[in-house]
Amino acid sequence: MPFRSRVLSRFLLIAALLLPTVARTQTEAVFDIGHYAFENGGEIPSMRVGYVTWGKLNDAKDNAILLVPGTSGSRHSYDAYIGPGKAYDTDKYFVIGADPIGGGTSSQPKDGLGARFPEYTIRDMVRVQHEFVTRGLGLTRLLAVSGSSMGSFQGVEWGINFPDVMRGLILIVPAARSDNHFGAIFDAFYGTITLDPNYQDGAYATNPTEGIRRAALIYFPWTTSDEYLATLDAAGLAQAQKDAAEAWVQNWDANSMLSRYRASKMHDASKPFGGDMMKALGQVKAKALLLPSMTDRTVPGYLTRELYKGLHDATYAEIPTIRGHSGGGLPQGTAEYAYITERVRAFLGQLRG
Repeated sequence: MPFRSRVLSRFLLIAALLLPTVARTQTEAVFDIGHYAFENGGEIPSMRVGYVTWGKLNDAKDNAILLVPGTSGSRHSYDAYIGPGKAYDTDKYFVIGADPIGGGTSSQPKDGLGARFPEYTIRDMVRVQHEFVTRGLGLTRLLAVSGSSMGSFQGVEWGINFPDVMRGLILIVPAARSDNHFGAIFDAFYGTITLDPNYQDGAYATNPTEGIRRAALIYFPWTTSDEYLATLDAAGLAQAQKDAAEAWVQNWDANSMLSRYRASKMHDASKPFGGDMMKALGQVKAKALLLPSMTDRTVPGYLTRELYKGLHDATYAEIPTIRGHSGGGLPQGTAEYAYITERVRAFLGQLRG
């Protein structure tokens, strides 16, 4: 790790530990793991991991929960579920939100390499997170790893590659791989973004926002359901579409977004096991909580059932929702939020014993 980055990371960690407990409820930092070689080739000299923590690590250092986001999410994706008495109770747990490679304050294409940033995988994300958790935070054990959508991809890879690190996996709208259905959706919005004249083969000086906006309109209906869309009048549908598009435009650089979604498209946990998914999932020792959406069409139900079949100790509970894939991350005050909170809280209580 570069000397300056190493000093900065240590300073931030030490400063956080010296603050009073109340002030330590939220700490933002970046950890640099140094040189990193990617699974599919390519390397960068400095791999950064952006993260945020809440709560306090107990004396036994066994109450840490790592939260990893979906494809378009960040270290703050689960903020609504974090706090005293919430699903991730900061009176009980040390909660860590991490930015995977490709977004937030972690290393990503928009840092300067653009389209030349090495193609990364979900397993790259997890390897980097493991380096951060063990070297950056000094933890050898996690109570749980939790994530929705692409976050569940990461959770499964944590369970496969580091089976003795965590006691539990919380997998929301989950699967262990992507499929041709999602790949076709990605190909459609990839083509839309790259056809924007401002994209310039990825060497743009100005983010091609019109391409991103139109790509979001392609993706939006797949994140919900026909039943939910039927409840919206014309103005409501237009506003929902606009909100989805503007969220992408405001939060994402085109190259960073495309590389992140490509990682999701290409993910298959069975790949290192010769395509044998049951062998791959057989590596997982942790207890698992699976919370699929009953109307999901981004992650079709057969993929979640495949995951459930391969895990040796898993609880399966469908989220009752007409909001499709989005039902796995709705805000406080919704029935879906209450359902997820109740089951996550109970599951974490079981892990603590």
